[in-house]
Amino acid sequence: MKIGITGANGFIGNHLTKYLARRGHEVFAYVQPGTSTATLDGTAAAIFYGDIEDSASFDPFLERCEAVFHLVAVNQYWAADPAIFHRVNYLGTRALVESCIKHQIKKFVHVSSCITLGASDTPVARSETSAFNLNAVPLAYAHTKKLAEDWIKEQVRDRGFPAVIVHPGSAIGESDYGPTPIGRSILDISRGRWPVYVAGGACFVDIRDLVHGLWLALEKGRVGEQYLLSGENITNREFMTRVSQSAGRSRPCVRIPGFLLSLLAHAGEWLADHVFKKAPPLTLGMRALVGKFIYFDNAKAVAELGFHPQPCGPAIQRSIDWFRESGRLGVAGFQQHRNSAMAATSSVPASSST
Repeated sequence: MKIGITGANGFIGNHLTKYLARRGHEVFAYVQPGTSTATLDGTAAAIFYGDIEDSASFDPFLERCEAVFHLVAVNQYWAADPAIFHRVNYLGTRALVESCIKHQIKKFVHVSSCITLGASDTPVARSETSAFNLNAVPLAYAHTKKLAEDWIKEQVRDRGFPAVIVHPGSAIGESDYGPTPIGRSILDISRGRWPVYVAGGACFVDIRDLVHGLWLALEKGRVGEQYLLSGENITNREFMTRVSQSAGRSRPCVRIPGFLLSLLAHAGEWLADHVFKKAPPLTLGMRALVGKFIYFDNAKAVAELGFHPQPCGPAIQRSIDWFRESGRLGVAGFQQHRNSAMAATSSVPASSST
């Protein structure tokens, strides 16, 4: 099949491109001009440079495609230009869909986000029918992804557009060049910058399972349907503990009080907006999600698509190993991890197995 991928050089995109190429598909990669395509080295994908805000750039790309995975999005908690979320995540998606209709694309997999299905105050898993309940939270990413998602549903209903919508959990794994927000958290914890933990919990998925789920959505997903490609639901404390232990760091034992988080978020965002013009370590949107449970139920994807994700532990380890091998953790971090691993190995009886 001739398959196009927007944002093909991003974290999910580069894994999906390689996955589809291995399956023998002809892959067309749509990437932003000026961005690196090193993540696609070694693949047979044809690369097309285009700006999601320039609809004319879609034509040379789409005229070669039968199906499209749409991955381009501004996935951040803060931006120096806040309007970029609306332009890329919403208006860019609308323009792409219009071009797909013009080129008679046979199947369109829109990669939305689990956050468009909201969050809970208790550890209850949400589903594809859960309502978005974060309108009061300053999360431009979530709001604009929700707008785009709703608009696509209208095109399916009113114009027969052959779209399937998927909601990935927080993807973890190697080759997170950006890194993504969750990759940044893993990197910071592995560097020993998070000796404390926060309340609440989230849903994580191995990047390898996710890209397989994306293929299943293209192959088996019903037009107009939504599928949660989520994995393991765990508390933030458990996640941070797993990462710190895998990295050879001490596990977090102290919870940050809410008032301190609010103070840090307000101060950090003000300084980012008015002084540094650089993303702060904690934003007001991030603060608003602390204590929430972003848990999801993937039963529909399991039943209809045959999606069967594994626990995220191996993905956490691969992520840390990749950050270390790419030089982002430094020699000190490597030495500490190696010493911890050697100590752990020496304490296990020779006959033990896991």
